[in-house]
Amino acid sequence: MSVDRPRPSVESGDGSSTALAAFASGLREYARTPVLLALFVFLPAYLIGAFTRLVPASTVPLDVPGAGTQTVEMASVYAVFTVPLVGALVGALAGVFLMQTARDADARLVVAGANPASVLLARFGLLAVVGTVVAGVSVATAATVFVPERPLVLAGATLLAALVYGLLGALAGLVVDRLAGVYLALFGTMLDLFLVQNPLADSPAYAALLPGHAPVELAVAAGFSADVTLSAVGGGVAYLLVVGAMTALALYRSMRVS
Repeated sequence: MSVDRPRPSVESGDGSSTALAAFASGLREYARTPVLLALFVFLPAYLIGAFTRLVPASTVPLDVPGAGTQTVEMASVYAVFTVPLVGALVGALAGVFLMQTARDADARLVVAGANPASVLLARFGLLAVVGTVVAGVSVATAATVFVPERPLVLAGATLLAALVYGLLGALAGLVVDRLAGVYLALFGTMLDLFLVQNPLADSPAYAALLPGHAPVELAVAAGFSADVTLSAVGGGVAYLLVVGAMTALALYRSMRVS
């Protein structure tokens, strides 16, 4: 008479090993997709280089948070504020692609016994890696035109934009297909960071409510001032926490019902 033995589940290891395995799997997925690697590295360098080299060679008045109005080169302004713009764009696209490629796999992991929190931690870690790479490439590209006062703060603002929009992209990937998600990422980031948050234009009253407000404010301050506005830091972190909680809840529910 045979005795049925319990099948080993994913939870035979601890939560950290599950998160690490899912994280490594996501990195391998990126490595097997050259288009994504080009997106993370080539697109930031191309967009920032194009913006900064195509604008007129003139000076403009710029309202710098915490430092008043300064007269600066237009190319310098675009070198600074397009950095978080590109971070948000690539982050949003990464969130969409991550959700489209990992959703079914994540659900299977949970069905097999994996802790949903560990899977979420791995996916958020992948977005953080993408944001870090994009921030480094973007700041390095911008520095070929203009060296900001605080490069690390500018990189932090870019990482913040990439994370917030990466989480929003993941949310979009839950409800729309890949093509629609790409369009949402493109138009959403351009409307927010390029049009509404543009430091050379008059921002509408609702600009402070949008996800690109804190990253752009931090970026402009980092580019042209030695001071950092703590209100922008606090607002950006709070926005990130709220969006992160919403995304975690939505992803958790999708894993449970898939």
